[in-house]
Amino acid sequence: MEINHDQIVSVLKHIDAGRDEDMKKEVFCELGRQCFTCRKVKEWVEGFHGDVQAFLDRVNVEDKSPYWKSLVFNEDRSILYLTGKEGGKCACVYAECDEPPLSLCRHCCRTFQEQIFGTLFGCDVEVEITKAHLLGDHSCDTAIHIRR
Repeated sequence: MEINHDQIVSVLKHIDAGRDEDMKKEVFCELGRQCFTCRKVKEWVEGFHGDVQAFLDRVNVEDKSPYWKSLVFNEDRSILYLTGKEGGKCACVYAECDEPPLSLCRHCCRTFQEQIFGTLFGCDVEVEITKAHLLGDHSCDTAIHIRR
């Protein structure tokens, strides 16, 4: 039996519309972790073998990311600023609907990026969503705080 995208979106919207913030966080953070592992993103990031510069070059020099415009460190390399490409839409297939669940940004995407950059840097990171298509911005930007 094929998975029904509309059914999943309806369930996610229902959870997002609820008042239980802990439930939203639990479900949408797990969705972000599953996206990282089930879509083989984990293996892709591990393929860089911790070579942060190669990862940055893929975005900044080779322009190979469909969603990210640049990745730039602050002066002491404790924060990596991700600037998304303008225009377009949210990268998540579950956001392709009327009134997408905002928990996709607040929890799912944040967790997904924490998995990506935590794996790349080999340490805990905290992702701060600073702009998002779903929140009315023209790009999706984040600040990745590196906890070494």
